[in-house]
Amino acid sequence: MSERKLRLADRLRIQLAVERVDWVLDGRVPMARRRQIRNELRSNLIDAAQRVGAKEAIRQLGDLQTLAVSYLELYRGRFDFQTGAAAAVIVYAALQIVGIALILAFHAGVEATGVHAGTYSLQFWSGFGPYNFSVSADGRQFSMLLLSPAHLLLMAVAFAIGSSLRLVFTRRQH
Repeated sequence: MSERKLRLADRLRIQLAVERVDWVLDGRVPMARRRQIRNELRSNLIDAAQRVGAKEAIRQLGDLQTLAVSYLELYRGRFDFQTGAAAAVIVYAALQIVGIALILAFHAGVEATGVHAGTYSLQFWSGFGPYNFSVSADGRQFSMLLLSPAHLLLMAVAFAIGSSLRLVFTRRQH
């Protein structure tokens, strides 16, 4: 039988299984090795699906997460870009949460002083960030900096640390 004999639903089911395994490997296993794993896994699943059906072929693989982790243990690269990206997102979220807390505190301070109508601003490192904001005395308007060079710099540092953290811990164990 050829690949064209498989129904579209079976081919999609096989592709979804391959993508689920590949998702775990993305950013952690070198691209050439990932491509090889995807091609071999897809080929083996197609061959098995032609004999026993796509559902059964995928079921015979076992848990796809476990399979992906076993590939990861064998072929992990030097850097873990998924962890680096997660670290960058966490740092950005933390910066924004602190920024929101600061803007609320600044607004409460402006309101507590009983100042006249107007807009009041606070800037740390003018033009660089990360916290540049302004509030109106009546509390109806505020503006906040969402992305600044400081944000980018801190996120890049978090990405670098997060993606190479595994290297630091594995070297210390030896």
